[in-house]
Amino acid sequence: MILRVLVCITLSLFLLGEKAYSSELRFGFTGPLTGPNAFTGAQVIRGIELGFKRINDSKKLNYQLLLVPLDDGYEPSRTPSQVTTLIKDYEVKAMLGSVGTPTNLASLDVLSKNDIPLIQPFTGAQSIRAERSSPFIFNTRASYTEEARYLINILVNDLGIKPNEIAVFAQKDSYGDAGLASTIEALTGAGLKDPASILQIRHQRNSSEVSNSVADILGVFPIPKAIIMISTYDTSANFIKQLEAFDISPLFAAFSFTGLEALQAQISDTKAKILMTQTTPSLNNSKSPIIKQLRKDMARFGDMAPPTTMQLEGYINALIVGQALLPLKDIPTSKEIEDSLKKLARDNYDSQEQNELYVLNIKKRHIWVQLITNGVLQELSYADIQ
Repeated sequence: MILRVLVCITLSLFLLGEKAYSSELRFGFTGPLTGPNAFTGAQVIRGIELGFKRINDSKKLNYQLLLVPLDDGYEPSRTPSQVTTLIKDYEVKAMLGSVGTPTNLASLDVLSKNDIPLIQPFTGAQSIRAERSSPFIFNTRASYTEEARYLINILVNDLGIKPNEIAVFAQKDSYGDAGLASTIEALTGAGLKDPASILQIRHQRNSSEVSNSVADILGVFPIPKAIIMISTYDTSANFIKQLEAFDISPLFAAFSFTGLEALQAQISDTKAKILMTQTTPSLNNSKSPIIKQLRKDMARFGDMAPPTTMQLEGYINALIVGQALLPLKDIPTSKEIEDSLKKLARDNYDSQEQNELYVLNIKKRHIWVQLITNGVLQELSYADIQ
């Protein structure tokens, strides 16, 4: 009750103090800030806010950038009302970095009715990338289709695992559907004759209960040599641990959405080997300009926690928004933000820049792969996997 009163007071002060915010351009965010996937939301926000600090500190804009994050718990039933609050009460001009396929899909009607852009949603699902007149969606990360092709190419062509020796462990929602469809498409391209022959295991969102999934693996012979996990870090970690308790430890593979550092921390006491695609450069790449800049900004603005890949993606997304805003002298409308992002993308389609704009060059979009083995993160080495 006390917490609810404090929230109401804070919101009232915010609304009453509108003049104090008159020089701010506000972006909204929805994602899991509580529950089993809270680390994902927190890290994306961490990155966006660090990028905004860099932009605000540069004083290149005539206004300050502010991110207003609200918690939807990674439950699509909660997302529309949170987005409505951001638009009506906080007057955000765009959504930035919001997490999840089912949750972002749930927000589209509200965004469309209010002409609010959805910028760099944290998802690779094709359903959030389709061309549409409204709402405007601006994507920079690789798709799940691209990540699946990359993983399957390594498993089949580099490691010699046959397509029918691969199983899929997927969340039972639109995220899992998107990842599963992309994986089956990639396996078919690699020579799979019958998609129905692949063991497909589904699990509930926001639940670490995987005993039925483990039973599905125990019930087949032979045990799959590789398992593609289209899930989140908490559920994936529990799945890996329970399988290892039965002395089953195939090669696992996961998409970037799973959460590299969070998964690594949770399976540090296992012997699991996990391939994970990433849509950003390795944080250990000391020669990467964007990694150098991230670390310098972390030190400058007092961010002392270890960097994460999700933080890096949020940071890059914020800087791209900052680049799009540079030509706009006054606080822009949602339509002006949209138009400027489109122009930035066109102007940098062939960009060779070694900064955040590299992701705008679609022809040179990269996917990186990391390997977790025995709880230790290392650069990909096929010799270590085999």
